[in-house]
Amino acid sequence: MAEGHAVIRWARALESLVGAPLIEVRLPKRWGARGQQLIGHHITAISTHGKHLLLHLSNDETIHTHAMQYGSWQIGRRGMALRKEARYVRLRLVTATHEAVFYHGPVIELLTRDELVTHGALTALGPDVMSHDFDRDEAARRVHAAGDRPIGDVVMDQRVMAGLGNIFKSEGLFLAGIDPRRPVRSVSRAELNRLWDAIIPIMWRGTERYGKTATTTPELIAANTLHYVYRRRGHPCLRCATPITMIRQGDLERSTYFCPHCQR
Repeated sequence: MAEGHAVIRWARALESLVGAPLIEVRLPKRWGARGQQLIGHHITAISTHGKHLLLHLSNDETIHTHAMQYGSWQIGRRGMALRKEARYVRLRLVTATHEAVFYHGPVIELLTRDELVTHGALTALGPDVMSHDFDRDEAARRVHAAGDRPIGDVVMDQRVMAGLGNIFKSEGLFLAGIDPRRPVRSVSRAELNRLWDAIIPIMWRGTERYGKTATTTPELIAANTLHYVYRRRGHPCLRCATPITMIRQGDLERSTYFCPHCQR
């Protein structure tokens, strides 16, 4: 699943369509003729919140997308060769010079202004960890309100803090030295700050790098060691050589990787 850093990369690429009239719009069939009604209008701005991407239009409507597990964007010059079969295209936006294609996208909504401000999933989101004004106080309040839930599950809850997925969850908790099994009531504000101080810079670094997500140092990345703990179960910890462990957490049983020695 695309995490917050990847969504920001897409948003940056989509800036190439801003301000230019749309000459072709393809929306899922359930939106009927509304896609054709967007022709001649233009994208005025693009925003993100966690894993959600919003394209704001000149007619006061907004296209809301979420890539979930398999969605991805391709943005380029008009007439670009599609990297996937046309049958996988769920959304297509074309201007005179550029186009954007959203493949496999499970969430594509065309929202009016009123629908946007009352949207259940969007209004429930916690502070965006990738926001330049990330509200640490509110995020800490939401974390601690989860009580006995383990921290490795809570930081994945987009209603608590938006933007983290499995990779940065595991890597961030490792870098902060926090055992993912600990109930959040036992995690201090100083430890939460340590988590954010560790994870935010490498997530922003990820907005500049294409290809596989990497969280280690440039030297380790050059040696093809992309992660400290993520998907390294059974391999020695890069700090202490203890074998990395993987557990499953939360109702969805998402995988969490950690070092039992470094994250006591």
